Order: sequence, then C-alpha cells, then structure tokens
Amino acid sequence: MTLQEVLNQIPEAAKVKRVPSVVKLAQEGIQVLADQLDEDTSVVIYSNGYVVYQCENRATVFPLHECMDYEYTTAMEKQRIPFTEFADQPWQVRVFMEGKDRLVHNQNNRKEGRTVSVNAYDSEVRWEALSDRGLYDPLRMMEEQDEKREEIEQLYKYLERLTDRQREILILCVVNGKTHEEAARMLGTSRQAITDSLKKSLIRLRKLYGLDEKCGGRNCFCRRES
Repeated sequence: MTLQEVLNQIPEAAKVKRVPSVVKLAQEGIQVLADQLDEDTSVVIYSNGYVVYQCENRATVFPLHECMDYEYTTAMEKQRIPFTEFADQPWQVRVFMEGKDRLVHNQNNRKEGRTVSVNAYDSEVRWEALSDRGLYDPLRMMEEQDEKREEIEQLYKYLERLTDRQREILILCVVNGKTHEEAARMLGTSRQAITDSLKKSLIRLRKLYGLDEKCGGRNCFCRRES
C-alpha cells in the first residue's frame, strides 16, 4: 500500500495531552499494518491512528498523520522534501524515516537531560513514555509526575522478580540506551547472552502485566520514546 492509501484508510489520531504508551496500545489497540525493516527494527500502525516504531530496546509512539513533509538539517541549512514525493511510495518509507528521527531526537534529549547509572536502580531510574517531541517540555513533565508514579511503583515491584543480572542488563539497555554490543562489552559477555537475557526478562514482564507474548509484534517493554 502507498502512504496516501494508508492515510486515507486510517483516521487521524485524536488530539490528546499525552499520547498512549506502547503497552497501552499493545493491550487495547487494534493492529492494522505491521512490518519489520530488519532483525532489530519494526513498526506497527494501529486503527486509532498511532504508530509504534521500535529499534532494538527503544521505541517511540507518534500520530501516523504527522508523516507529511520531511524536514532535515544539513551542515549548511534546513532541507524539506514535500509530502507529494512520498504519497505514492510504499507507506514504510516515510513512516520508518519519521520513527528513526524521533528516536534520535529523544536519545539526544536524554543525553542532554540526565545520565542514569545502573547502580541507581532503587532511587534514580525513571521509566518514562517518551512518546513525542513535546514530552521534554519541563512543565508537561511536572504535570505528568503524579500520573506516572503509580506506574513506576508497579514496574519496580515487577522488576524485583527478575534476577540481579537480568535487572542489570535490562537497565543498561532499556534505561541507559546501550546497544546489545555495548552492554556485552561492559559486562564481559557475548551479545547473544545479552539478547537472551533481555528476551527472558521481557517475556517475564509481559506475563506479569498480563500481556500477550506477541503484543505489538516485538518487545513491548523497552526504552519508550514513545
């Protein structure tokens, strides 16, 4: 299907203060389209107009209908590719571009905003639904703290059911944004060992949350930049 056909088929996402989280979409959303670019990168479009883009242990949620003109910055100036260039192309082209850019944007914001230590699990780790570019507005973040507190407390309770090693790997990759290769080097183990540990941890967390093991197609518990 082309991007234009998908936009015509799926209604525009409702205007809300906070976009739904990856987990909420997996629990309550209806998948319309899904595709996987490679082993680590996938995308799911839901009937409510939201998209979940995921790469390794990071994910972002954004409205499908924001995939219009594409803007990017070169060393010299800002460039723009009009929507008409994408309208008749496969929908994956523009959607994957949007998802990738949002992950990069959120990753940069995290690096500028704070660094979370693996050893800070008990007191400093914050699991936020980084779902949109506006979520790093300080006022919005303050307003959402109460809403998140209960979710964070529940997540901590579930994390206690993992082994110390599983938590360490999960926090390295999910909270600190390390790749599997980086985590393997830091812990003196193999990339496959990191991947296997994360898979077991995520399956365990899905069961604790009452989620289908295949919710959203791939890992639903990840660093959400949602």
